[in-house]
This record gives sequence, structure tokens and C-alpha cells, in this order.
Amino acid sequence: MKKTLLLSTLTAGLLFSTTMLQAKTDTKTLVKQQITQNKKNFKKAPKEIEEALNASSLAMQSLQHKKVDEAKKQLKIATEKFDLALKNNPALDIVPLDEQIAVFETLSSAKEIQHTLTEAQELLTNYKLNEARAVLTPLRDEMDIETVSLPMKVFPIATKDALKALNKGDTKGAIIIMAEAYNTFLVENAVIPLPLLKAQDLIADASSLDKSKKEEATKLLDGAKEELERANLLGYTSKHSPEYKALVDSINAIEKEIKGKNVVEKLYDKLKEDFVSLVHKNKVEKAKKEVKKYEQKEAVKARKDTGKFLSEAKKDENKTIK
Repeated sequence: MKKTLLLSTLTAGLLFSTTMLQAKTDTKTLVKQQITQNKKNFKKAPKEIEEALNASSLAMQSLQHKKVDEAKKQLKIATEKFDLALKNNPALDIVPLDEQIAVFETLSSAKEIQHTLTEAQELLTNYKLNEARAVLTPLRDEMDIETVSLPMKVFPIATKDALKALNKGDTKGAIIIMAEAYNTFLVENAVIPLPLLKAQDLIADASSLDKSKKEEATKLLDGAKEELERANLLGYTSKHSPEYKALVDSINAIEKEIKGKNVVEKLYDKLKEDFVSLVHKNKVEKAKKEVKKYEQKEAVKARKDTGKFLSEAKKDENKTIK
């Protein structure tokens, strides 16, 4: 159920990054590597959940065509499959179903980005919102990961409640319950800044150089600093964040060692760890907060709304009968 989509704001294909010194790995390859890693990390939903969702979908179709008996049959299957999935793994909570990846790239340097931001500020000062929006829109250098997940504490309850409603002859109530259930699907959006991936690659290339190639290593590190500055200007990180400061300190320390004794192996390892930390933080921190917030909200809301909708549906039916 996983789909991967690549897009670019500049061309049909991804363009090479423009660091002060080009790393060995181009942006297109870096993105492919990240997508491959995501595929490895993506855990496919258990077979029982896929079967339960398929049955739920068939139940909705049957309800829309007033095939009540078939809807009951499919809801019963869905309920049994969900129960089996939870029996096999009681810890199931937010279950990823599908993931889509979109990539956007800008070739603007840190200096050019700063100029664009200044231009946008002037436009906003003069209340030229549309012009400012047009200027800012291309300033994206990121991989967007959208994940659709199933809240197991909410959706399976809905299939049971819908089946109970049908057994009581409340077809409209069952439709409302299932419609609400589909609205509880969780959509998470995570962002991986490409400047950080590029900087990490530049660091890796610098670390693999012969110790005699100090000038080339220095240029690679300058390129990494440029990418880090681009990430800051594009709003992907802050100069005040602990991760950003750790990266800058590490780069400065490495440059100092290159000019001195050149004992840099441990420093390179530390720097690469800092980048992993910052990339990971950008990728999952917001998503985790949204998952928890959404789950708490929907778990309560689904239970309250179900009773309310059932009550309203019955009132409507009584009015219709009269």
C-alpha cells in the first residue's frame, strides 16, 4: 500500500546541489538513498488489518447501495480481523498504511535566499501579499513525507458500533458511524531538509580524504557551512537550537585540527552524529506530537459523537415515518 512520488519545483528531474565544492554524491542520489532507507523503515500493516479495511470499504459500498445483509457480513469480517490483529499484537496503536514522498529543490545560495527574503519583506511592508507569496514559493529545499495511518483505538470500535446499529435496524446510523470512522485516519507530514543531507554528504567526503589534502577538505567543510546556513534561512533549523550550535562548533573544531595536528577522525564521527540528530529531529519531532494530540482528541471525540449521531439519525427517521 506504499507509494513513492518524486516532484521538483525546478525541472522534471532533480538538479545537482550548488555547494561551494560539489560533493561526490549529487542530490538525486542522496534523495534516492533516503527513499531507500524510508522503504526499509516503513513497517507494512499486518495482513489482518489490510483485510479488515478492505471489508470495511465493502461494507460502506453495500450500505450506499442499501445492501444491508452484505454490509452486516462485511462489518462482521472487519470486526473479526481487527480483533485478531489486536490479539496477535495488543500493542498496536497508530498503524501506518501508506506513505508518499515529494521532493522540492531550490538552487539558490544562502546569499540569494537572504536577498529573496529581504525582497519579500519589502513587498509585505507595502501590502503586496500576492507578489510576496510568488517570491517565497520557490524557496523549498526539502523532502516531504506524508504518512496515512489507522488509529487502532478508534476505527475498530466504529465497525463494531456500526454492526450493532445495523442489527437494530438503524442503517442511517451505521452509515454515519462509518463515515466518522474514516475521518479519523491520521495524516502525518514530516520534512527532511535537503541542505542537511547535502551538508552531511560533504562532511562524509571530507572525512574520507587523505590527510595531506587540507585545502580540499577545508572547501568541503565550507560547503557544509553554506548548506547549514541555507537550512537556517529556509527555516528548517534555528541558529539558537542545540543541534545547530553543536554542528557549527564541530565544523570549527575540525577546521582547527586540519590546520594543526590533523587528528580529526573522532571529530568527523561526532559531526556526522550531530547531523543525524538534526535530520532525525526535523523528520519525527512534529509528527510525534501530532500523533499523540490527534489520538487523544479522536479517541474521546469518536465515542461522544457516535452516540450523538445515532440519536440524531433516529430522530430524522422518526420524523420521516410521521
